[in-house]
Amino acid sequence: MKKYFLAFLFIALCLPGIAKRKGTNQVVVVMVDGLRWQEIFMGADSALLNNKKFVSDIKLNNERFWRATSEERRAALLPFVWNYVAEHGIIYGNRTKESRMNVANGMHFSYPGYNETLAGYPDDARVYSNDAFPNPNVTVFEAANRAAWYHNSVYCFGTWDRFHEIFNMQRSGIPVNAGWDVSKNPAKTQAEEYYDLMEQEIPHPWGDVRYDAFTYRYALECMKTVHPRLIFVGFGETDNFAHEGRYGRYLDSAQRFDFFLKGLWDYCQSDPFYRDKTTFVVTVDHGRGSENWEHHGDKLPGSDETWFMAFGNGVKPKGEVSGGEQLYNKQVAFTIAELLDLDFKNTEGKTEKAIPLK
Repeated sequence: MKKYFLAFLFIALCLPGIAKRKGTNQVVVVMVDGLRWQEIFMGADSALLNNKKFVSDIKLNNERFWRATSEERRAALLPFVWNYVAEHGIIYGNRTKESRMNVANGMHFSYPGYNETLAGYPDDARVYSNDAFPNPNVTVFEAANRAAWYHNSVYCFGTWDRFHEIFNMQRSGIPVNAGWDVSKNPAKTQAEEYYDLMEQEIPHPWGDVRYDAFTYRYALECMKTVHPRLIFVGFGETDNFAHEGRYGRYLDSAQRFDFFLKGLWDYCQSDPFYRDKTTFVVTVDHGRGSENWEHHGDKLPGSDETWFMAFGNGVKPKGEVSGGEQLYNKQVAFTIAELLDLDFKNTEGKTEKAIPLK
């Protein structure tokens, strides 16, 4: 009997996506669509902030976002990132300090960027558009949901409707609330019923993209009631306002992203399930054109330039990194897997080095 048990155990441990042992860590993955490293590390850009083409109320936006130094400007824009994360976590991607991170895919737009980041595989042959097709690659979220310890404890929330396909909801079995979805909680809270009603009553200016506040509120309510061990929260207003050339609104949305990030962290610190055993992983799906800031793609230099930050359990507080190795978004999936103590290989059966957190 012992011999059969050991054989079964060996087979189980070799199956893809099976955790080697029970993880003791929860992970919150936050992505913000198309937020440039320039604003993350230097704050508002004066050339854009004072351009009537991009900002309707120059005086007001200068009062809100302009300061004498880049350190002051970035703290005015992203107070939680620069007053808390920089002190308690690690931040990569300030190219003025020779810290470099890029996407490895050749497309430099959203679906390929999310696929690379979450599946650990830049699949230019099959993921080359933003069309609504099911992701052929298995994400680290799907792998986690296959593991006994994380099964039915993986949830995804996103501003963009396409996250249904990116996480391949039908194949993976992961609950995805994205676009203008209402709550899928079978026992809806009063707050969720209110958010559902509000979604129906307000304008939908972008079709398949809702306002970030709904994504944040639905995710926060899920954390309070369901306590997922792995959760994805994907914000998107920044990219939409940038494409519209509305720099003031882009900055507004960047600041709200910072506010939402703080809200998620503050909740985790208030809940014994998450407190001191949760890691936040935060990044972006692509950059933007260095000159043509509104847009991005393989023909616009700078569109492959990204950034990364992490804080919480298991992260050494090194702050803003200078120099160091070249990093890529494809490493993020393996960073998440390492935090979860999860065996994970990409579509090619390979692994990538996790991003250093210590």
